[in-house]
Amino acid sequence: MKIQSRIIRIILACCLTLVYGCEDWLDVSPSSTLKKEDLFQTQQGFQDVLHGVYIGLQDNRLYGRELTFGFLDVLAQYYTNIPGTPQHRYAQHHRYQYDASGVKNMIDNIWHAMYNNIANCNLLLDNIDEVDREIFSDRVYAMTKGEALALRAFMHFDLLRLFAPPYSEEVKNLPAIPYVDRFINSRTPFSTMEEVCQRIAQDLEEARELLRAYDPIGPESEEADHLTLFPRRAHFNYYAATLLLARLSLYKGDYSQALSYVNELTTEHALMKWQPISTLAMLRHIFRLHFRSTDYRSAVTDVYFDPESAHENFYLTVSVERMLEIYDIGSGGSSDSRYIQWFSRTDFNYIQKTHNMDGPPVLRAEEVYLIGAEAALNTSPPLARSYLNSLRNFRNLDNLSPGANISDEILKEYRKEFIGEGQLFHFYKRHGVQFIPGWGSALGEAQYVFPIPVSELEFNPINGHE
Repeated sequence: MKIQSRIIRIILACCLTLVYGCEDWLDVSPSSTLKKEDLFQTQQGFQDVLHGVYIGLQDNRLYGRELTFGFLDVLAQYYTNIPGTPQHRYAQHHRYQYDASGVKNMIDNIWHAMYNNIANCNLLLDNIDEVDREIFSDRVYAMTKGEALALRAFMHFDLLRLFAPPYSEEVKNLPAIPYVDRFINSRTPFSTMEEVCQRIAQDLEEARELLRAYDPIGPESEEADHLTLFPRRAHFNYYAATLLLARLSLYKGDYSQALSYVNELTTEHALMKWQPISTLAMLRHIFRLHFRSTDYRSAVTDVYFDPESAHENFYLTVSVERMLEIYDIGSGGSSDSRYIQWFSRTDFNYIQKTHNMDGPPVLRAEEVYLIGAEAALNTSPPLARSYLNSLRNFRNLDNLSPGANISDEILKEYRKEFIGEGQLFHFYKRHGVQFIPGWGSALGEAQYVFPIPVSELEFNPINGHE
């Protein structure tokens, strides 16, 4: 991965930037910067860098928009108003026109923004064991390093899911993406899918070992006060790393390992850690982003979901017909809490799931049950049904009948659960779904695999070939 050569300066106002400059929300004066050798003299300096990584994830090019309710949910064909709006922001995106300039720029920006934030993680990790260990308390050292490792793994995994084909025996040893684990001003060769997966797992397991003894959302903490635990969910905590390992195992088809992580995530102790603080949205966050300096709704989501303020070329709606189909209203789905709470249910039907959030969810407990159901499907259909029923009961739905098609029901629950969060496209891709609701043509590798930016390949050819 290319890292441009320039003097490294760290932003102390509310985040840092290393390569591609500041976004509009960041107002920085020259006096608010320090050289890295000055910053890494204190425990607080490392925490400031880590905070900057979280701020980087909020970037609209990443989880602030495109990797949640924006680009990825457009590709999943959730929104029904785009085809009838020729000048819509996502008019070419929803048709998978990755060679169109606007779409190409968006994909390139995802790649560059993600690797820029990975560089921030690496800057921290490269220095944390090089400075005087006495500047840290044991807790801050373990938490800071553990979170940075987990975040690096998390970002590489999403790059892999976007820019490589679905994992399989046929392609696992082919070059996929660079796994960048050092802050260096030179290229990092592409690693194979298998190598990337191994590196992700290594970083996550090391993160869990560091976080285990100190994390309030971890197995050795008896903290049960949700007002105390809720802020910790805005950090990549122990159980977030465990859920990501479960997701990785499912991605690779290692179902027994996935179930092992699911078992850890569904103990009574773990379940205590992520009960919802409010019944309004009923989202059991394990890891979420928290917009500290601005209101997530007014600054981000209302531009797309509020009929009073959204421009028609930005507005994203889900037709009443599509909503009724997704939530099985004709088959008892009218009691589904998601259907009741997450939509305006008006003629201009829009998502109001985000209205009372201060940032997007990234990893949720609901996915644990879906991973468990899919991982148990072939070896224990009753266990798979039990996991699905746990999720359905939480959503105020009855148990599935013994004859229900579990595979079909898993897909239905992904469509219901993750609207506005960017996960359905990944599900379709992982399963190679050719025909998805809302799109009439078959999907294949050309639609499911993002093209790697030309600027990257010019600097860093795959296996020496441009």
